[in-house]
Amino acid sequence: MQIEIKGMASGHSLFLSYLEHEKKLLLLDWLRDKKIPIASSCDGKGVCKKCGIQNGWLTCELTLEIFLQRQPDGVIEISYL
Repeated sequence: MQIEIKGMASGHSLFLSYLEHEKKLLLLDWLRDKKIPIASSCDGKGVCKKCGIQNGWLTCELTLEIFLQRQPDGVIEISYL
């Protein structure tokens, strides 16, 4: 199972695999574990809104599982990458 990380600034994509047990992680934590630089000055408390991806979603408010339910194609668009 794969997720596509799409950098909107660069136009580049990166494909990352995930395991079933990782679906319970916050998307912010999963991306950081995969060494994807996600901005967040509030350290995932939902205050700064810097960890945003497409549709105004915040990676600190979504688990990987919920993200995949909302975005079944598994594409994460990050504006500054």
